[in-house]
Amino acid sequence: MIENNVEIADPLSEAVKNLFGLSYLFPYQRLVITNIMEAAQSAKEECSDRETSGRQIVILPTGAGKSLCFQLPAMLIEGLTLVIYPILSLMADQQRRLHERGFSPVTIRGGQSKEERDEIWRKLESGQSKFIIANPEVLLTPQVKERLEKIKIMHIVIDEAHCVSEWGESFRPSYLEIGSIINSLNPPLVTAFTATASAPVLEKIRTYIFGDSSACQIVGNPDRPNIYYSAKGCINRNLAVRDLLIKHSRPAIVFCSSRPGTEKLARYLSNEMKEMGYDWYNEIRFYHAGLSREEKTETEKWLLHNSKAVLCSTCAFGMGVDKADVRTVIHRDCAPSVEAYLQESGRAGRDGEQSIAILLWGPEDETALKRAKTDADRARLSALLNYARDTEHCRRHSLLTMLNYDSGGEVPEKICCDVCEKEADNNLREELSILNFFRKNKRRFTQDQGASILAESKTLRWGQEEASQVLDYLLKTKKLRRLNYFPWKGKISVF
Repeated sequence: MIENNVEIADPLSEAVKNLFGLSYLFPYQRLVITNIMEAAQSAKEECSDRETSGRQIVILPTGAGKSLCFQLPAMLIEGLTLVIYPILSLMADQQRRLHERGFSPVTIRGGQSKEERDEIWRKLESGQSKFIIANPEVLLTPQVKERLEKIKIMHIVIDEAHCVSEWGESFRPSYLEIGSIINSLNPPLVTAFTATASAPVLEKIRTYIFGDSSACQIVGNPDRPNIYYSAKGCINRNLAVRDLLIKHSRPAIVFCSSRPGTEKLARYLSNEMKEMGYDWYNEIRFYHAGLSREEKTETEKWLLHNSKAVLCSTCAFGMGVDKADVRTVIHRDCAPSVEAYLQESGRAGRDGEQSIAILLWGPEDETALKRAKTDADRARLSALLNYARDTEHCRRHSLLTMLNYDSGGEVPEKICCDVCEKEADNNLREELSILNFFRKNKRRFTQDQGASILAESKTLRWGQEEASQVLDYLLKTKKLRRLNYFPWKGKISVF
């Protein structure tokens, strides 16, 4: 017996050994796969109760091996498996991994030529391919929908199913049509996978994917005990990211909220690291959905085998592109929900080794709250910001509580989070030292003079413009004030 795992001694285990080279299955993997296999057998015998046996919602943490839960059955059951992914990078990564294992998947996506599509249909109809990779948009096109209806789809898998809630009701309306896709293809088996889902998100998954059909629910422990959670307040976030990358191990991923933001941050970090003499300044790149397919593929290959890499990315890289040894994940910008945060921070430590996830917070978050499109979006973002500012409650417990998961009070004995380690601070990192500076130098310097002196500080390497930006914020929030009377007119004092 292998501790915490299931020892191999049956046909299913022989299959995973022969097809994937793995010596065991985790308990939750075995449960999910067994359910799929039994439902497929029932469907073959035309005795399945689709209200229960063929419908599953599976919630397993990032790194728990969700992909194997549908890859292995796809190779063993009769009929085709269709896997719906949210983003092209994840589709490409899945295809790459299956090809590496000797399988022959097909990917249906927009922009393909008639010749490419004809080859796809030939492979599917001849049985050469048993695995279809697609996104919701392409599945709703009449030509694709008509062809798939003529082919027997045994199993539809929806990966990253929480996107139904987070994206479907805003910028990806196609996600709200997944239920109609399922109804038109009428597969015996449907499985929705996600790493994280709170009660409201689960309800949306049930509504938009399963409709009136019931679905059994399998919930694994969403906790990742090898990740140390931390949150840090700052005014200048790029500076904070720079200093954190110097302090913590690489490879690292830095999540930003916008495409221009990833590019700007990557250039800034590369220039800063070069000026500071770090030889990995040229190992910093950016990634977002606006890149060409060739650029994405090249960046993914660069990252996979690079131990020095720093990738500045939008959420486009937060959903399953598999790099096991990411040691540090930094959120320069707050994720839109706890589900998104755990999904993206879960890119760290997929190999089980100790890693860290750091969430930055500060004045920019107020702008993000104002830009939230709906009250629900605003509430999700606000909850995560409250988590970031909280220095009294274990971060691990807080995250699990927001997912309505009862952890039983258990936390790692060591290296849990900055709160448990007494390292949490609810101050903005630049604020205290600057206020102390002006307390000691009351009414001596104007803003420009103070910024010039602060820029020479040895404790924080920054320029005069960056120092002045921080002073702007402290003046705006009335923690500093600019005097308007003689003889100190224009001089700065602590409010």
